Amino acid sequence: MQDEDLVRAVIAAVSFGVMLAGHYIGDHWVQTSGQAFGKGLDVKDCDRNSALRHCAMHVASWTATTTIFLLAAGWWLRLPFEPGWLVAGIALNAVTHFIADLRTPLIRLGRLLGRGGYMDHVGVVRPGGAATSGPGTGLFELDQAWHIGWLAVSALVIAGPPV
Repeated sequence: MQDEDLVRAVIAAVSFGVMLAGHYIGDHWVQTSGQAFGKGLDVKDCDRNSALRHCAMHVASWTATTTIFLLAAGWWLRLPFEPGWLVAGIALNAVTHFIADLRTPLIRLGRLLGRGGYMDHVGVVRPGGAATSGPGTGLFELDQAWHIGWLAVSALVIAGPPV
C-alpha cells in the first residue's frame, strides 16, 4: 500500500465517522419540529412548496452540522482534504439527504425494491394513533439506512480517487 492510499483510507474513515456523528446531531438535535413534520411530501393535503421549503431548511442546517464536524476533525487531525473532492462529497450527501427526507421518493423506491411490507408493518403506536413515519417505523429505519449508506459513499468521494 502506498502512502497516498493510506492517507486516503484515513480520510475516508475519519470522514465517515465524524459525518455519522454530525448526521445524528443534525437529524435529531438541530432539525426543528416544524422541519421534521413539514418536510414530507407523503402527508395528506400536503402543500408541496411548504414541504420543499421545510426540507431545504432542514438539509441546509443538517449539511452545516455534518460539515462543521468534518472540518473540525480535518483541522484537528491535519487531514489534507482536497477542496474539490470535499465539496463533491458534501454536495452528494446533501442531495441524497434531501431526496430521502421528502419521503415520497424513498417510499416509492422501497416499494419498487419489495420493502412495502416492511414499511407497512413495522410501526409504532403513539398517543395520536398508529404512526407510519418517525422513530420506530419501517420508513424511519429505511431512511436512516439510506442516509448512512450515502454517508459512506460521500466519505469515499471526499477521500478522492485512487492515485
